[in-house]
Amino acid sequence: MPKPRFSPKTDPHILYQEAVQSPEGDIRLIDRHYKKLFGRPARTFREDFCGTALLSCEWVKLGKDRRALGVDLDAPTLKWGRTHNLSQLSDDQRARIELVRANVLEIARPKVDVLAALNFSYCVFKTRALMLAYVKNAHRSLNRDGMLFMDIWGGSESQTEHTDRRRIPGGYTYVWEQRSFDPISFHADCRIHFEFPNGKKLRNAFTYDWRMWTLPELKDIFAEAGFKDIHVLWETSDDKGRGTGVFRRTEKASDEESWISCVVGRR
Repeated sequence: MPKPRFSPKTDPHILYQEAVQSPEGDIRLIDRHYKKLFGRPARTFREDFCGTALLSCEWVKLGKDRRALGVDLDAPTLKWGRTHNLSQLSDDQRARIELVRANVLEIARPKVDVLAALNFSYCVFKTRALMLAYVKNAHRSLNRDGMLFMDIWGGSESQTEHTDRRRIPGGYTYVWEQRSFDPISFHADCRIHFEFPNGKKLRNAFTYDWRMWTLPELKDIFAEAGFKDIHVLWETSDDKGRGTGVFRRTEKASDEESWISCVVGRR
């Protein structure tokens, strides 16, 4: 099947997928960890705040018994995902993905083995009541042998105004700007920009009005929602303090300026 034609330099979704997402690594991590917890492969997967549904596409590639449900409120982004991501799958793979425009606080069927909310997307919930409502609904949405999987970003750098630039192999620069942080409410204004070799810039390609949650808060909310065996997968660092992409279950971790980890709960 021919690939759809588009200019990656003018398409923010392509730039985001290249610069931010690691779908193969994320799905491998989720798949392996589920097998460790339950002794069997997961078959059904729900991707909340799915956007372009890149993770769901990767999930159905794992085998003919794998099915995925992507949930998001933004209809144009879901349409983009169908056009550019689902279109690259085989007919069989595409038939095993369902994309639904719905509120993740409300949809609870069909039940799945794994529910994932990645890229800190749940930070749109700014109150504990809303965050708890979301995690409770996730609990209702899972099968008996179910797992909730969420990533989280923290460290002192996450609580400061700063700008980071990272060169992407495609020849452009990814720019993360944390424009503001309120230490009382933990609300943060974050932006993603892209800069190109010809001097052009794509400003505010993505904007985020977030509440920055902490690990103890999320673990407590998981417990209140009814999850068991709540634990943290911590990303290891190399000798230069850079993340390795390898996550290990741990009870304690060293303080770092910036870190990414995952919170996991068993139903």
